Amino acid sequence: MRKIKKYLKYIGNIVTILALVFLVFALSKLGINFKSLANPKSILVCIVGSLGVTLTVYILAYAWKNTLDYLSGSKTKYSEVAGVYGKANIGKYLPGNVMHYVERNLFATKIGLDQFELGISSILEVVGFIIVTILVSVICAYREFVKVIHKYVTPTYAVILCIVICVGIAAVVIICLKSKKINRIIKRLLDAKFIGVFLMNMLLYLIVFIILGAVLLLICSVALDVKFTVYEGALLIAYYMLAWVVGFMIPGAPGGIGVREAILYMLLGANDNISNMELIFTAAMIHRMLSIFGDVIGYGISLPLNRRKK
Repeated sequence: MRKIKKYLKYIGNIVTILALVFLVFALSKLGINFKSLANPKSILVCIVGSLGVTLTVYILAYAWKNTLDYLSGSKTKYSEVAGVYGKANIGKYLPGNVMHYVERNLFATKIGLDQFELGISSILEVVGFIIVTILVSVICAYREFVKVIHKYVTPTYAVILCIVICVGIAAVVIICLKSKKINRIIKRLLDAKFIGVFLMNMLLYLIVFIILGAVLLLICSVALDVKFTVYEGALLIAYYMLAWVVGFMIPGAPGGIGVREAILYMLLGANDNISNMELIFTAAMIHRMLSIFGDVIGYGISLPLNRRKK
């Protein structure tokens, strides 16, 4: 298991380096003049955007609390969960997400959860992100995503992807059949009460994505004077959600840095309906900086919460 984690970390680091190289190349072609952004309007957008990102951290903390409460069978204090989540969130920028998992593990032990149940809570979080992203993509940009898939996914890749998915499903089924502990967890997750909890969390994830997408649109429209139709705005949010989830899932990539922006750039490049791609990509880079600022603010807020907890 340690070797697998080690290799995944290396793979994630390689993907991040390649993505960053790609971004540097793309930025060099754009010729961005960042001095033009030094005005009160743009500065206000940056402040609002950073605070919006901080808000999403604590919305996600509330969703995590819902899952922990169900798995542990007890009520946890939101201030404690938020303190841990806000502090652990900044750990995603460290190689291997060390701090992220250490903080979560300590808290899980405190409220009576074992590491397996903690892992289940993390998996459920990722599954929720993916489901919300797929639903929004189908609703807002089904035809556009079909075009993107046709452009980037060749028949060979599609066959390989199907094989990987089938092997993964088979492995999960075999493990579930042989493990009594997993069977017990699955029965709990199929309970009507948990389904309600999970649907509530998905709503919270949707709100988070809408806030993050709105920050990107705000940067585009206010700071960079990019004009959007309602359809183009919804499409951009859907693209951002997909890029965010891919960046989140790449192992070893610190906070999805580089990966998220590269995926967004590829999606924009495959779409003829969105103009001003260069300015939108510039907005994505500004959005990345605001995301880091917002996460740092969230970390600062978590420190007094952790001291109060102790």
